[in-house]
Amino acid sequence: MTFRQPLLTAALALGLLAGCSKGNTPEPPRAAESGGTASAPMDKPTTDKPAPAPESPSGGTAAAPSAERGPAVFFIRNSGVRCMTTPCPYFIATRPDRPGDEPIQVHEVDTAALGVSDEKRNSIMEAANGNPGLKVEGTLDTVPNAGPAGAATVLRIRRVVEGQ
Repeated sequence: MTFRQPLLTAALALGLLAGCSKGNTPEPPRAAESGGTASAPMDKPTTDKPAPAPESPSGGTAAAPSAERGPAVFFIRNSGVRCMTTPCPYFIATRPDRPGDEPIQVHEVDTAALGVSDEKRNSIMEAANGNPGLKVEGTLDTVPNAGPAGAATVLRIRRVVEGQ
């Protein structure tokens, strides 16, 4: 019985190292690896459809209004999510002036603009564990390729409105 447990552990570890989670579709050869030009895969027939025209920014919701890019008031609270990779949505931000909107997953909260000590910052962020959370004024920024999980949303706090 004692020999069986290490054998099972070794099999699981080798399975993870071998990349069991990779997709089953083979990748086409790259030109740099084969030394020549890469050919198109034979599986997919070519179509002569033109590419769809991009929508104009003024014709819908594709472009955010300039008021969206400025500072806004948010309630932030701890999401309870913990991840193995970064970025991880540790916080949920909601706009009090837009109660029907979806909550925004925030990966990082930047408190550098507050100019407070670490102890004060920790006590301020402790209010994010309650309900409704910490009411702050700040801006949302997106950091592309912040880690293996992709882009990160950063809430840059300018001032604390409530919850100190």
